[in-house]
Amino acid sequence: MVFQMIIDGVQTFLILLIAAATVYIAFEQRRISMIKINPTIYEKQLSIYREVIRLLSLVVRDGDLNREDLLTFRSRTHEGSFLFDKALADYIEDIYTRSLKLHSSNLVLKGEQLPVGEERDKVTVENSKQLIWLADQVPIARKKFDRYLNVTDLII
Repeated sequence: MVFQMIIDGVQTFLILLIAAATVYIAFEQRRISMIKINPTIYEKQLSIYREVIRLLSLVVRDGDLNREDLLTFRSRTHEGSFLFDKALADYIEDIYTRSLKLHSSNLVLKGEQLPVGEERDKVTVENSKQLIWLADQVPIARKKFDRYLNVTDLII
C-alpha cells in the first residue's frame, strides 16, 4: 500500500515535470521564432548600410563626390524608407542631401565664375560644413544601423 502511494506520487511528479518541460520548450520555440531574422530583409538592410559607408568613405578619402557616386547611392538606398524606421530613413536622406550640397559647392569652387571675395567665402564655409558633417558620420552611421544589423543578441 505504501509502495503504491510512492509509485503514484512519482508518476504524478514525472507527469508534472514532463508538462513543465513541454511548456518551456514551446515557450523557447515561440521566442526563437519571434526573433528569427528574415534573411532577405537583412541582406537588403546590410547592402544599404554598406552603401552608406561606401559613400561616406569616398567623402573622407576625396573630399568630394562625382555625379555617378550620388546616382549610385540614390539608386541603392531608395528602399530604405521601407526597411527602416522614419528616423533612419530620414538620416539616409540627409546623407544624400548633404552629399549633393558638397558636390554642388565643390563644382562652384572649382569653376572660374566665382571670384575671390565674400560670395566665394560663403560657398567655402558651406562646403566645409558639409564635408565635416559627412566625415563625422562614419562612426555614427554604425551606431544608427546597429539596431537592424547586430545579430549577436540572437545567437543562442
